[in-house]
Amino acid sequence: MQSFPLDSVLEQCSKQDRRAQERLYTFTYSKLIGTAMRYNKSREDANWVFNLAMLKVYKNIHKFKIGTNYLGWANDILIKTSIDNIRSKNRHSKVMAPVDSAIVEANNTELNQALNNLATEQIFELIQKLDDKQRLVFSMYVVDGYKHREIEEITGIKSNTSKWLLAKAKNELQIQINSLNQIKLTK
Repeated sequence: MQSFPLDSVLEQCSKQDRRAQERLYTFTYSKLIGTAMRYNKSREDANWVFNLAMLKVYKNIHKFKIGTNYLGWANDILIKTSIDNIRSKNRHSKVMAPVDSAIVEANNTELNQALNNLATEQIFELIQKLDDKQRLVFSMYVVDGYKHREIEEITGIKSNTSKWLLAKAKNELQIQINSLNQIKLTK
């Protein structure tokens, strides 16, 4: 099997070659659509945000240093585009106040074991059911490895609020998983 000629395609994209852009889009989609699915509520939203991110990739391809980690660079653009999309949707929603840090986080071990027993598509579906801010914090913290202070810097969500949203997201996921398990047991 022949490997994808990424550097060559990137070089052609910097010259605005439409065929190379199409090849890069297909390659990137196959590798990063999962990120878009985690951050967005539906497949349609994920595809919309992915397309916006790819427009940014094409626009800024001249800033990318060929031979470095393209997928990491494109993933960062995709995450930031997803965050911007969530912000724009929530611009007029009620402002969340910081909460008391005494809120207890969900049992991580139990949640992780339950998630391990689910198929990838089921996990995406459960994550997509979360509230926008919960989904954002959960994806950034659990999946992409951001720390709460980094989440605050990127999104503007205060660190304590981020911790609270993460706990709520984990709790909601646990409830959804328990519900799925009950359905499986009754069948």
